[in-house]
Amino acid sequence: MDEFQPPNLWKRHAALLAIRAGKTNQEISEFFDISVRMVQTVRKELEDSGWDFEITAARKGHNRRSDAVRTPDFIHQVQELINADPGKSMRAIAREVGVDEKVVRLVVHEDIRYSSYKMQKGQFLSQATQEKRLKHANKLINKLKHPLEPNMMWFFSGEKNFCQDQKLNSQNNRWLAVSPKDVPRVMQTKFPATIMVFGVVSSEGDVMPPHFFAEGLRLDTNGYIRVLSEVVKPWIDQVAAGRPFVWQQDSAPCHTSRKTQAWLSDNFTDHTGPGIWPPSSPDCNPLDFFVWGAVERETNKSCCNNKSELKARITRAFGDLSREAVTMACGRFRRRLEAVVNAGGGFIE
Repeated sequence: MDEFQPPNLWKRHAALLAIRAGKTNQEISEFFDISVRMVQTVRKELEDSGWDFEITAARKGHNRRSDAVRTPDFIHQVQELINADPGKSMRAIAREVGVDEKVVRLVVHEDIRYSSYKMQKGQFLSQATQEKRLKHANKLINKLKHPLEPNMMWFFSGEKNFCQDQKLNSQNNRWLAVSPKDVPRVMQTKFPATIMVFGVVSSEGDVMPPHFFAEGLRLDTNGYIRVLSEVVKPWIDQVAAGRPFVWQQDSAPCHTSRKTQAWLSDNFTDHTGPGIWPPSSPDCNPLDFFVWGAVERETNKSCCNNKSELKARITRAFGDLSREAVTMACGRFRRRLEAVVNAGGGFIE
């Protein structure tokens, strides 16, 4: 052996000679004191070359060091490829520019300082819907700036279906363990039961106990007014204690009917009528952007055996909502409306 020959090269040649002699990978590894993995790699390269020993014996070329490749021109080239298609994978970029994927990752993270984010889903907003959201958001901001009476409270409302099955995000929900057998299974029912809940919170942190609708109920005007008169109004009268307030609701048909509007005008100080609440705007309602998520994190940690257990968890989660957290969430209402205006009626999250 040439004493100046690189160490890995003589191992490569020795492995090739032993393979030609018909030795197994394990025999070659033990005799020459080289790893089995290296012998496997050499054998695979030999097979891929059509058993051409001279080609396989040649020392493999190496990619240039990343600091030699990452020139300003190269970084600019990667930046241009990203600008043309931000959805292109780093592997595809590496193939296009002819470098190792690790180099592209270094350029993206350290030189360009980009991060890779997951694509997010959102409700499609047509141009007409965006214009309407913009118009109504401005109206609501004006309502906040010029209330009918000073020191008015706001009561926010919303409905949500809760499922008895445990909530699971198969990509983000992880479990630290020694092996997969130690990871618990998230069991799912074939036809999980659901419960529709009506919730109300005040701008000062008050939380109404959840109201559960009957199974299979299709809420109409009469049913909505009955809930307002028998459940919501007595609670608001107790909480507001004579203070003027605004009742917030979305534009569901039973909310905007003439009969409902007449009842609201007769019983509440003020309310968001059909021409003021922005359409497709869960991003503006504290129930949607805060309360429901906070409650669901507690109710869906594990599967519920029946509806009674699910109701008990929901009720307990509502009771555990802190006044400070609810007040802070409601305090973001105006800032979110202003964000909708700045976005031209588009989504803000």
